[in-house]
Amino acid sequence: MNIEFDKNRRSIIKVLFSLGILSLFPIRLDGFSKKEDCITTTDIEGPFYTPNSPNISILTPPEINSNFLFITGTVYSNDCITPIPNALIDVWHANQGEFDEKTNSYLNSNYDETLYRAQLYTDNNGNYAYQTILPGKYLNGNYYRPSHIHYKCSYLNENQITTQLYFEGDTSIDLDPWASNILSQNRIIPLEVDDKNNSHGVFDITLNVPPSQIEQSVLLNDNQLIQSIHPNPINENTTIYLHNKHKNISIEICNVAGQTIKRKDNITAQAIQLKKLFNCDFKKGVYIIRSWNTQGIANSKRIIIP
Repeated sequence: MNIEFDKNRRSIIKVLFSLGILSLFPIRLDGFSKKEDCITTTDIEGPFYTPNSPNISILTPPEINSNFLFITGTVYSNDCITPIPNALIDVWHANQGEFDEKTNSYLNSNYDETLYRAQLYTDNNGNYAYQTILPGKYLNGNYYRPSHIHYKCSYLNENQITTQLYFEGDTSIDLDPWASNILSQNRIIPLEVDDKNNSHGVFDITLNVPPSQIEQSVLLNDNQLIQSIHPNPINENTTIYLHNKHKNISIEICNVAGQTIKRKDNITAQAIQLKKLFNCDFKKGVYIIRSWNTQGIANSKRIIIP
């Protein structure tokens, strides 16, 4: 592999981790009616899970040097807004396989014992990120399962959930009893393709862990300007919650390439509705919310506009 290319793609991972990434809340789009609405739903484990996967953020082999899939997200406690640091996330998925145009399906999309799997730990703001490829499909009886990524997530070896992530527009979802289940609907995420043909997706995980079990240093993190943005995907009631210590914050919304679309300065409110803040309509897709103050503290969070 080209050394410069390898360095560039690794820098992408570092940038993703430097963001206070906010992404897809697996919740109902009409807001919270009760706390359990935001808890991530479970899914089948499947036969290919292997424990003790490597602690890496790049799941692809070195010969793959284009068309990456970047997944970012945040792990939250059961109040839906408190990030969980040092949460453990296991991810694994099929390779791309060989596409057969005659049958309109993938062939030989088996799981690899050493590739396309990893263990990740969230950072101090509950964020995680990894680079992979869009998984292929494999035969399950008389139909092909939709493209998906398997997840296991836990905090302090407790409250583990096993689930799967799916992607919008996959024509196999309606055929699959697990992906088409109503409990999976908030785990079907859109992907945004950048100008280099890389895909970007965001997926938050909410564990049934009370905030009281999370170390207080995280709850009082002075370098976290934005505490949370929810509901996400965005609706009319989505609110940005800011750290109560900081004043005169600037906020802008950008596309996945980092280009500024709208900006507001001198924000003093601790909570403000996103729609009122920017007062405009946006196209469907993945966006970045950037925030900074005069003390040099800066954060970014990812959102989805459905």
